[in-house]
Amino acid sequence: MLLGCLGVTEEEELIYRFLLKGEKGTVEEICEALGLAGSDVCPALERLARLGLVHTRDGGVTAVDPAIGVERLIEDALAGLRARMQQVDAARSAVSELGQEFRQGVRAPAADIEHVTGGQEIWDRLDELAFFAYREVMAIHPSSPWRVKNIEAARPLDMRCLRRGLTFRMIVVREALQDTLTRAYLEELGSAGAQVRCVEEPVQRMVIYDRSQAVVPLDPGENRRGAVVVRQPGLVTSIVDLFEHTWQSAVDISTVAGGDENPLSELDKQVLDVLSRVDKDEVAARELGVSLRTFQRYVANVLGQLDASSRFQAAVQAKERGWI
Repeated sequence: MLLGCLGVTEEEELIYRFLLKGEKGTVEEICEALGLAGSDVCPALERLARLGLVHTRDGGVTAVDPAIGVERLIEDALAGLRARMQQVDAARSAVSELGQEFRQGVRAPAADIEHVTGGQEIWDRLDELAFFAYREVMAIHPSSPWRVKNIEAARPLDMRCLRRGLTFRMIVVREALQDTLTRAYLEELGSAGAQVRCVEEPVQRMVIYDRSQAVVPLDPGENRRGAVVVRQPGLVTSIVDLFEHTWQSAVDISTVAGGDENPLSELDKQVLDVLSRVDKDEVAARELGVSLRTFQRYVANVLGQLDASSRFQAAVQAKERGWI
């Protein structure tokens, strides 16, 4: 049904298409040809006439040329959309006034420096900041590769900003591009309008919203300790300058060779394979022909390469990345 967006029902469009094939049709002919009841056809024809898609002549109904009738409906719909967009855009003028009322309310103003601890609390705050951003997002992500759970958590926040038309710039470490899943997500962001560049060694993790609020790790060496939301203008300006300096030395990821490299050796693959099939380490070690201690060392090495916290997670991530 092509005309539904113009307010034409499926039944009305069916009748209109029938009339387009002939010069004229009566209610009886329409009912017989389309298998419709007269009680349905008559009101449909009346509405089609009001929409300007048919007119009655010499006891029959004739379709109006689509170049005239349908085009008129399209123009009316576009005029309505333009008016609605102007109304929505005009609502921006209320932001200043409403913001002043908010600051005069009972809520205390946001602190210049705010500590946020806990993984979920940090994601919730990032979600909030992304929701209220209206102009620009800048981010540096030094991790490589990105964890699957982090990609899934970031996707709705990032895509929402891009759908709203915000300028979105991101810097990643070059090594991240060697991971299949990480590169696929970064290219997904690029297709949606983001600008993504890479450098050899980013200075530190950061996300900046509208050049007025920045989120940085509480301890750059230990992300689990929490994050700091910075609103103090002088500090934010310094963080923005650091991002811009890094951005100038970065290169677009489209100019960097892709990563079909698989960091897992044949032995690593055998370890993951046996882990997916065997429950006990003793049995797995015998299958590989090594000692129990050696097998457990192999497992620890694979977990480290995949940045996985469990054996099951390691097997899942390796399969998702196409490494096994």
